[in-house]
Amino acid sequence: MLTEIYIYFAKKITPSRAKHILNVKKLRKNAAHSLLRKSGVIIPPSSCIVAPFHFGSGNIAIGENTYINYDCICIDYSAIKIGSNVLIGPRVTLSTVTHPTEPTARLSNQRNIYSPITIEDNVFIGTNVTILPGVTIGANSVIAANSVVTSSVPADCLYAGTPARFKKSL
Repeated sequence: MLTEIYIYFAKKITPSRAKHILNVKKLRKNAAHSLLRKSGVIIPPSSCIVAPFHFGSGNIAIGENTYINYDCICIDYSAIKIGSNVLIGPRVTLSTVTHPTEPTARLSNQRNIYSPITIEDNVFIGTNVTILPGVTIGANSVIAANSVVTSSVPADCLYAGTPARFKKSL
């Protein structure tokens, strides 16, 4: 009954309130999807996100049959595009923003650097992976647990480590 109430009032709930409800209440999938859509996230009915799911502006598009495990953090100041049939493990961070590396640029309050993240179809991302701005993960690739992906990954490859490095073709 409570889930139906959330769906009914989803049009009247602010995006920030929708994000809060999503992470503090146990909701059925259709109620959670309704709140995600209210917050700007594009998600099809066949995909699943396990709460808590932390994000900023909702600048996220998710493909069909994608599974995102709990405690995923999406710092989505730029677009995050996640393809179909993607598996994302727990505690993964997708960050589309960084600061300048040049000391003088940081001292002069230069703006942040934004760059989108793209995860193509049929990718598996292990537990506690961090993906940095501007990275594209190619189709059918695997990112091993605890890796930090600092540059784009080609299709059909296994990457692991900090920073993530090529290990083998798949």
